[in-house]
Amino acid sequence: MSGIVDRRGQRDRHSPPTVVARCVGDHGVRELLAGLEEEGVPVRLADPADASADAGGATCGDGASATAVELAHAAARASTLDVGVGIDSEGRVCVHHAKRPADRPVVTTDAARARWCGHNAARLVIGLPLKEPPEQMEETWPHH
Repeated sequence: MSGIVDRRGQRDRHSPPTVVARCVGDHGVRELLAGLEEEGVPVRLADPADASADAGGATCGDGASATAVELAHAAARASTLDVGVGIDSEGRVCVHHAKRPADRPVVTTDAARARWCGHNAARLVIGLPLKEPPEQMEETWPHH
């Protein structure tokens, strides 16, 4: 009986691989998360204020004033899957890969296409071709 080890305390230290998202405000966050979920890829929301710490020495200012590209690159560097998404205070959304140069994101658009960005972030992880941008803006929630 002494050979049984309780490893429940180690669960927090060994989190599953995830795409990391750093979002300032709530512009398109719900849609972004839905897009990732629809493709079956887990995501972790991270504090945008920690973005400069994850950027590997590169600074992107405080989280509130960082651009979507800066947030996404820092998120990609913090992700075990090398894919990150950033949404800045202006509602711009960016998908980035850790192996790309900081100023060369995969996709940058506005919050109206956040779900599409979520799909494409997941597709980077899975290895599927990226989806083409939608022709029309999609309704994000039925209005009554």
